Amino acid sequence: MGFSETGREILQADNTTKLPAYVWMPRGGLRGVLIGIHGGMAHGGDWVTPALWFMKRGIATYAPDLRWHGTYPQYNPGGKVFFHINSYDEYCRDIHALYQWVRAKHPGVPIFVISHSNGALIALLYGLTVGRDADIKGFIVSSPWLENRVKVPALLLNLSRVISILAPRFTIKPAPLIDSLTHDPQITARHRADEAAGLRGTMVTARLGVESMKAQKWVISHMKEWNRFPLFGIIAGKDALADPDVSEAVLRKVEPYLLRMLRYNENFHENFNEVNREEIYKNIENWMAGLMPDMQIDAPVRAH
Repeated sequence: MGFSETGREILQADNTTKLPAYVWMPRGGLRGVLIGIHGGMAHGGDWVTPALWFMKRGIATYAPDLRWHGTYPQYNPGGKVFFHINSYDEYCRDIHALYQWVRAKHPGVPIFVISHSNGALIALLYGLTVGRDADIKGFIVSSPWLENRVKVPALLLNLSRVISILAPRFTIKPAPLIDSLTHDPQITARHRADEAAGLRGTMVTARLGVESMKAQKWVISHMKEWNRFPLFGIIAGKDALADPDVSEAVLRKVEPYLLRMLRYNENFHENFNEVNREEIYKNIENWMAGLMPDMQIDAPVRAH
């Protein structure tokens, strides 16, 4: 298949919305499951690199195309590919529906949420709200999009609030960022191919701008209430999209006994696609092993 997935599934997220999901399923015994939440402009197939690595270790990945992303238009009449959402509550309900679906498929198997960028913002909001009572072993967040690295002028912010009401799907095309995502030229080339194929979005809506800022503000103010799930955070020091210092400061509101955080000062935005990604994967696996007693623990790897 297109992203080396072992299968595809279609999740009926609500009465009118279908979410296609990529699946990478180990052939042997199943030790755990990752629910992957991709970033803005991206799609579920972007999880291919970490998913294949974890698949070899007996860990499956389910990664949906979020609303208005990837192959979403193929399954939803009137759908298109752009970075849009009516409310982040929609995202959270979708992730909870996916969690319940995966839990029913794999009763008793440990489930983790792995997320990146806007996906990490969704994951944190989900863990603090709809998912607070879910049977999830832990959350992994990469480059959480909690504050934009490029500040938006106040006048433009005020205009966007008005436009989001009058014309919520009004779109703008932000500056291209593909070259700022990873140092790996092969993955950068894949991103370009996905964009040319229409899988990666290039436009952002006014409603998304307003709703994302609401979600960011809410998560930042409530992160100190994160008190149930173990949390693994990965911060990219050369992140051109999400402010790494803000992300780190917000995650440090979590009690130390729940938090494991690594900062890679030379990384661009996409930690899971960076050239040092296997080091990151190994650290995640070791952290997961501490929460899953049957997993074998390798020697820890230090961030640098």
